[in-house]
Amino acid sequence: MRDDGLEIERKYLLRAAPSDEELAALGARPRRIEQVYLRPADGWIRRLRRVEAHGQSRYVLTRKRDVEGIVRQELEAELSPEEYGRLVADADPARRVIRKVRHVIPYGRWTLELDVFSDPPDLVLLEVELAGPDEVPDLPPGVAALVVREVSTDPAYANYHLALRGAPA
Repeated sequence: MRDDGLEIERKYLLRAAPSDEELAALGARPRRIEQVYLRPADGWIRRLRRVEAHGQSRYVLTRKRDVEGIVRQELEAELSPEEYGRLVADADPARRVIRKVRHVIPYGRWTLELDVFSDPPDLVLLEVELAGPDEVPDLPPGVAALVVREVSTDPAYANYHLALRGAPA
């Protein structure tokens, strides 16, 4: 996310995740993520995340709303485990918990975020945050070969939609 609170990102559907060896060669750093969506409020999508990395957990409340195309406004706040526990009680009952491993990969001037989902299962998405909406990132050849298509503006691949109970993955 940029300093101005805007998130500009392209998202790609991959047919599979790169091998563990390729991820290691790319310098990928894994993080386990659990996302819980709260009931929307005032036009904002509200999400809680528990992020586990290096034996430690981090808790974050995120509010998002669409601006235009691949641009969204995003506001984040760190939470204590107790605040997270209180807020998770307000989870949207129409949405399931999203579970994934995010592999953070530095590549050139970009940071690639490769998400391998366990719920919904068998889904692999790649997100790349950009400086502007017209920017198209370079991808490592092994990752680019796995891209099925760009899904940046396809609402079916937004995590908020994927969390709908009964939504196809």
